[in-house]
Amino acid sequence: MRVGIVVSDRNDWTAKALMASFSRRHAKAVFLDFSWLESSINSGLDLRCGGADLFSLDALVVRDLGRRGAVDVSFRFEALTALAEKGIPIINPPEAISGAANKYATSRRLHEASVPTPRTVVTTSPDIAEEALHSFRVAVSKPLFGYKGRDIILLKSSEQQDIERLRGIVEACGLVYLQEFIAVTSDTPRDIRAFVVGGKLQRAIYRNAPPGEWISNLAQGGKPTPCPETRELEELAVRSARAVGAVYCGVDLLEGRDGLMVIEVNGTPSGKGIHDAWGVDVTKAIAEHVCSILGERGG
Repeated sequence: MRVGIVVSDRNDWTAKALMASFSRRHAKAVFLDFSWLESSINSGLDLRCGGADLFSLDALVVRDLGRRGAVDVSFRFEALTALAEKGIPIINPPEAISGAANKYATSRRLHEASVPTPRTVVTTSPDIAEEALHSFRVAVSKPLFGYKGRDIILLKSSEQQDIERLRGIVEACGLVYLQEFIAVTSDTPRDIRAFVVGGKLQRAIYRNAPPGEWISNLAQGGKPTPCPETRELEELAVRSARAVGAVYCGVDLLEGRDGLMVIEVNGTPSGKGIHDAWGVDVTKAIAEHVCSILGERGG
């Protein structure tokens, strides 16, 4: 059994944990950096990465596709699609990764699955963006394809400088993804990261914002602590994963006055926060799921 692990940083905690989890199941796992992806089309289709024949793999787990720009990302997703069309299990499927990466696509799919999520406006018009901010009063601007909590901006309609900043975002980026700010019920700013594998909630953590900050992403200095599982949390996390078509994912939720609301789904999440808070390695569940699929296929 030969499994590829797509990652741009071989020292990444989750990538190394995946390698160990597959090794414990006697699967031969190899790291693949898609910076070295190549394809040739002659008498047949050839797809390689760092010299490795990708069509010889039994399965592929995507931890981090890496990227330089829109063009190479498009090529990398097309390569994943080619592998999937050959019947090679891709975890997560390319459509799930792209759907989760695009915040508008995520919001739309969550809405269609009746998952509670904050009011959201995506627009290319500065005027409509300003109208939305006045309607929300307080809103959060996020990059459509952002990650690790970068470039997330809190905007208030009562602040003229925030209105000007909002219009500047639309002019500079071509559009804005604007989500209503949800005041959490906890004493300090935090959100919940729920980790789902194979339709089952593995564990959940609180991501607590650093003192004086409101962004709680671990990459921005947030601290993970155990979050107890509830029926509501489990149901929303699993439904959110299903909505974007993810085999494994991190579902981010807020504790609002009216209950939990899902704000994002991460299709290539780290498992380190769960491990730090609970001592649980979620990559074991990922490896088990992949090996189960291959076992059913006789792989």
